[in-house]
Amino acid sequence: MALHSWELQKAVYGKLTAASITDYAGDAITGVFDDVPTDTAYPYVVIGDETATNISAKDKDFHEHTLTIHIWSQYRGNRDIKEIMEQVYAALNDVSYTVSGASGVNLKHEFQTTLTEGDGITRHGVMRFRAVVSDN
Repeated sequence: MALHSWELQKAVYGKLTAASITDYAGDAITGVFDDVPTDTAYPYVVIGDETATNISAKDKDFHEHTLTIHIWSQYRGNRDIKEIMEQVYAALNDVSYTVSGASGVNLKHEFQTTLTEGDGITRHGVMRFRAVVSDN
């Protein structure tokens, strides 16, 4: 019996980096991070907070994970953030995942929102995905 939390994050990271996400102009994003280095240029994607809930059945171990993905851009307007979010959706939603020690992974998009930060320039996209992971 295991949570598979780190292995799930590694799988999500792999999907996002393999997607070669670009900004609205077709330039590669700066990167995918879980801790953003100081002075990182925009735009970039962050694998954020996660929750895990035990939803096991009598004879099978299951956990439901809620993953939050953040997208950051300083493009004026929403075009950049929304185009990047579309690519994150395509990379993560309802695709095949391999998670070490798990026999099944189902990941689905749950919601998203866009925000303008207090500086009036920085755009922040927040996406949430729900994953159900079962033990071998």
